Amino acid sequence: MAEHANERVTSRPGARMLPADALFWYAEEATPELRPLVGALLLLDRTPRRDRLRASIDRLIRRVPRLRQRVEKPWMGIGPPAWEKQRNFERDYHLRDVVLPAPGSLRHVLDFTAALFESPLDHLRPLWEIYLIEGLAEGRAALFFKAHHSIVDGVGSLALFEAMTEPGRKPSNGRRATTKRPGRNAARSSKRDERLNGAGNAVDLAARMFSDPWSAVEDLSRIARALNGMVGDLRATQPIADPMVRDSDGIGRHLDCVRLPLPEVQRIKSALGVSLNDVVLTVVAGAIGGYHDRHRKHVEQLHCMVPMNLRQDHERKLLGNRVGVFNVTLPVGQRSTLLRLAQIHAQTSAAKGDRRGSAIPFFMGMASLMPRVAFRALAQQAVGRFHLICTNIPGPSSRRYLAGARVESIYPFAPLMLGAPLSFALLSYGDTLAVGIDADPAALPCPEQLGDHMREAVAELSSLTQHAQPASNSRRKGPKRKSRSTTGRAKRAAS
Repeated sequence: MAEHANERVTSRPGARMLPADALFWYAEEATPELRPLVGALLLLDRTPRRDRLRASIDRLIRRVPRLRQRVEKPWMGIGPPAWEKQRNFERDYHLRDVVLPAPGSLRHVLDFTAALFESPLDHLRPLWEIYLIEGLAEGRAALFFKAHHSIVDGVGSLALFEAMTEPGRKPSNGRRATTKRPGRNAARSSKRDERLNGAGNAVDLAARMFSDPWSAVEDLSRIARALNGMVGDLRATQPIADPMVRDSDGIGRHLDCVRLPLPEVQRIKSALGVSLNDVVLTVVAGAIGGYHDRHRKHVEQLHCMVPMNLRQDHERKLLGNRVGVFNVTLPVGQRSTLLRLAQIHAQTSAAKGDRRGSAIPFFMGMASLMPRVAFRALAQQAVGRFHLICTNIPGPSSRRYLAGARVESIYPFAPLMLGAPLSFALLSYGDTLAVGIDADPAALPCPEQLGDHMREAVAELSSLTQHAQPASNSRRKGPKRKSRSTTGRAKRAAS
């Protein structure tokens, strides 16, 4: 059973993988060109002290026993794999030092980490690696962390970051921080969600029709609403030819990073009366449209896989994957920024309304038990239905320090799939919205241009809202009514 204290953020050794975690494990075996990895690049203001860095990693390993565990395949290949403690665990295999030729630039760091990110992990060892990268200009350094997606999702990885870093440059006093245990309602809600996260859900639901009918009916209602939304997604995600993926082999990686001003993005969100994700997806759609125009490629729309965080508040520090996904059709060929925003906002609102992403764990549990041949065929059928991934993770609002070095920026990176050669991962940190771009260079020549187009898309949204006053900053009806009418006109035009 997972513990809720801060010093333990994962499950005990010998535990079986959750179905969603097992799906990522089997997906790599079924589709060799897939690298189901999550990554993070930390830019530091100085080179951390090696003794303190090793102490930080040791503290992380103590708090997260999963980092000492390897995957044990099930007997006869039946059922999900298990996590087993590695007998001869070697910390220094997983923590490595690299010195770039001085003076190393950010581009040098990104090129080096791209080669790391496209390389699979050793499945005979715990599924993570950390690289301290030295040799940067002005004595700066970087740290790159990569882990298999079966260990953790994007939101859960923040627990690893918090366990590894400290709130100040000097060492902490060593006192353990604890978190409040979940209340009765939160625990009941968590148990309900767990019932929907496995292959035995149908049997469980049938049994509870007699023992706990009200709970069973509630779960059936939730599944029905989510299924209806998923069917709509499947109908919408008919294969669309993307001229940029014609030469893609699915294994190359080119990493880039972009810094966007978080206060300005939040101001745009408030002025237009939409969510932060709506603004992010509108910026991404505008950037891709600008990139296609630049390369004289005409594409009207692309399907974007958008992860949905399914974690309860008390599950923030737990590992594993507690995430669903839904489709957003990005109108990349739409010239009007407001029309792009309106079309995206309509889709995300519908997805939130029926919580279609919450049905994904149910099907992940079923898919994790499929024969390998059938799973591979299913994965191949999915090629072309999604063209990119975009995930947005709320990060820490205050600065953190790693072994005496200030963490100046955190850039997350999401995996790629064959047929989907582009992913955007965003993480808020302090007053910055950091964007990690992962692209297959065989499909997208000059992928570094995407960052420029993202900045242009933010500037375009900013110019449209520079005279609008956020509704949250005023009780007067005038500005609030004006903000709503701007979005409303776009909605009516889109319809």
